[in-house]
Amino acid sequence: MAVLVTFVGCGANGTVTGMVTAGGEPVEAGSIVFQPVDVGVKPALGRIGSDGAYDMRTAGDEGLVPGEYRVLYMPPDQREDENGRPLGKPSKWRSYQGPAETVNVESYENEIPVELQKR
Repeated sequence: MAVLVTFVGCGANGTVTGMVTAGGEPVEAGSIVFQPVDVGVKPALGRIGSDGAYDMRTAGDEGLVPGEYRVLYMPPDQREDENGRPLGKPSKWRSYQGPAETVNVESYENEIPVELQKR
């Protein structure tokens, strides 16, 4: 006889999407990282599209564990020539960082807007 065990109260992982803005306008480049406050939880990475939209991915793409996360902003890399000199203008978002407040990820679908702060 087979026994079916159901765990009640265990939350499902969450997906996170949203828009990244700074000064009210969409940030069109770079990445954001959701760094978990709790030890032992995987961080997640989201690439920012040209419209400011992002969606988070974890290693293995299993979604984010529900909980509290710090939001970090990584501006796009400055392109360099073969001698290591910068090409073009640096991104106007280089002087911005993630918000000071943490965000809370819940089970299933989350839409979390991110407003970058000037350093």
